Amino acid sequence: MGDADSRWRLGLALGVTASFMGVEAAVGLWTGSLALLADAGHMLSDAGGLAVALVAARIAARPRDGQRTLGWKRASVLGATLNASLLLAIAFSIVVEGIGRLGEPAEIRAGPMMVVAAIGLLVNLGMAALLHGGHQHDLNRRAALMHVLGDALGSVGALVAGGLVLTMGWGWADPVASLCIALIIAVGAWRILKEATEVLMMAAPREISFESVREVMLAEPGVFAVHDLHLWSLAPGAPVLSAHIVVNEEAVAPIVRRRLEDRLRTVLHFEHLTIQVEQNGEMCRCCPTDEVPRPEAAR
Repeated sequence: MGDADSRWRLGLALGVTASFMGVEAAVGLWTGSLALLADAGHMLSDAGGLAVALVAARIAARPRDGQRTLGWKRASVLGATLNASLLLAIAFSIVVEGIGRLGEPAEIRAGPMMVVAAIGLLVNLGMAALLHGGHQHDLNRRAALMHVLGDALGSVGALVAGGLVLTMGWGWADPVASLCIALIIAVGAWRILKEATEVLMMAAPREISFESVREVMLAEPGVFAVHDLHLWSLAPGAPVLSAHIVVNEEAVAPIVRRRLEDRLRTVLHFEHLTIQVEQNGEMCRCCPTDEVPRPEAAR
């Protein structure tokens, strides 16, 4: 899924979600269903979340410039962070209201509630299908998809609660369903927020082992040692590496570096590489002395 296609899908999902949100809220108020109102509230957050994702996707697609030399990809991570925070806030508000309703279950018109919930489920499944595909390495789109899937779960919860109220007269099923929805939303949002924080804190990518990178580099003929190795990500799926390598005295440094860069791009899929080459015996002036191998170690 290309960037332009991704933005088009986000825009369409935003339009459909915003349109159905008003219908669900109105029916939720009429039927007295907290589960339906919770789902409508989540659809409101969806509309905001999809708008944030769309704006972030547009910004992330901008070319790099003299001030932002690595480009704007982090904009999608910031958008995902904002969306995850919004999801957690919505989940908290649903929990507070749901706990209050447990003590005093409200009267619910279960029939209309289930009809609207069923329509909402179909709408959300359609939006999920629209946003699915290629989202694994796009935290921003994954956050938007999480919004929509949370809505789909909300519709399922409203359907189940409506069925229990209609057939069994269990008024407490509605607030219990809303609490379950809130828990699922919060868990998904926390995962996205945690991953976004790791990217912003420049942690090593989860899918790439620090030791495996070092082993690949040391396995390259001519490389004697590796130090000052750093791994991080511009965004999920865009890993970056910087390192110093020490090559044997008989090795041709430019050839070794070029072979190593090709290997790292092919095997570990690094997007940006910065490798400084030092000949064995050369002192590295920018690293702590305990990180740099001593020349006599090569003998």
